Amino acid sequence: MNAYALHSAGATAAWLAFGYKLTALRKAPRDYALVALCGTLLFSAIAYTVAHPRVYVPVDRLLGFPNAAALVAMSCVVLGLAGQQFVLIFWAHPHGAARHRARPRVLSAVFVLLALFTLFPLAEPSERRPEDFALHYVDNPPLAVFLSVYSLYFVWGEVAVARLSHGYAKISHRLWLRRGLYLVALGSWLTLSVSLSRAVGIALAALSLDPDAMEPALHVLGNLGALIVYVGWTLPGWGPVLGAPGRHLRARRQYRRLRPLRNALHELAPTIELPACADGFWRRLRPSWLEFQVYRQVIEIRDCQLALRPYADPGAVRVAGELGRAAGLGARQVLAVQEATRLASMVRSCRRHTVPDHQGAPPTATGPEGSGLADEIDWLVTVAEAMERSPQVAAALARGDVTR
Repeated sequence: MNAYALHSAGATAAWLAFGYKLTALRKAPRDYALVALCGTLLFSAIAYTVAHPRVYVPVDRLLGFPNAAALVAMSCVVLGLAGQQFVLIFWAHPHGAARHRARPRVLSAVFVLLALFTLFPLAEPSERRPEDFALHYVDNPPLAVFLSVYSLYFVWGEVAVARLSHGYAKISHRLWLRRGLYLVALGSWLTLSVSLSRAVGIALAALSLDPDAMEPALHVLGNLGALIVYVGWTLPGWGPVLGAPGRHLRARRQYRRLRPLRNALHELAPTIELPACADGFWRRLRPSWLEFQVYRQVIEIRDCQLALRPYADPGAVRVAGELGRAAGLGARQVLAVQEATRLASMVRSCRRHTVPDHQGAPPTATGPEGSGLADEIDWLVTVAEAMERSPQVAAALARGDVTR
């Protein structure tokens, strides 16, 4: 793949990422971090576009002086790096603290831009060099200072973006945001390594050595790093779509595991059924619909437990715990066996119209405390499977029958 194709792919990816996040900005126009992210992607897209070998010369002619495209591209890169830091700071901190932390980074970007626009006219790079601007003018002292200022800021900015995104990813509770930030960190480290390699190339050129052998590999790695960064910034938006098939299969499995338990309890307490929703055909194909049905099952099962609580047999629950521990089950498995026995004893006693003796009975198991909805669903699935398959549950119920 030649330089034209690499630049075209990078520019296309940048404009697509900008357009994608711009649609999100229409829904939240006052989200400062999102505004900064859109600006970051826009500056990156402009930098890629004007640095394209076939766009470089027309930009020069439009602005009226040679290598104007290089100045525009480098300025956009500086603004893009500052924008990425701004986004990450506002995501990681409250608004007041974020403004305080972002101010020195914005001022440093402004200082670098002033330095670039001051040094560039002094250098007077008269020959257009769209493909090797930095290498060609490395012997020009004012332009060497210009490139040094830009390179130092680029290295510092990429390190800052990589560290901020990696640090925030470790504390983020949103799965796809965490994955996206890890990709941003990876892409930033990759483009940083390219920048350092190019700095070595500039040093070789200053020593009259040939650095051109490294350029093809640097082009590939640089564009790859930028592409990874674009994917990382947009992944939180479209990433959940990739997990839809897995979510659907997981929800279907949970629904099928909980359905027999819910139906058995509903038969004895039909008033706990929640009102049905009017759902269309296409809505039923979404993972969210099936997840909502699982949520309904959890509520109905818990309501049934409250309604049938007097029918629970604490003695059978105690025996189930003893059998589970004797069989070498773990603490969570023992709790699941006890809870399954409790539910099964409710169903059995209610069908027989008998209320077990609760005098002197130990507390019954209710499952892990302080868990979220996902943990609650997993717990009830485990209980439902134990109620259907566990030999300890069957033995505890049978022993209860014998003692009667």
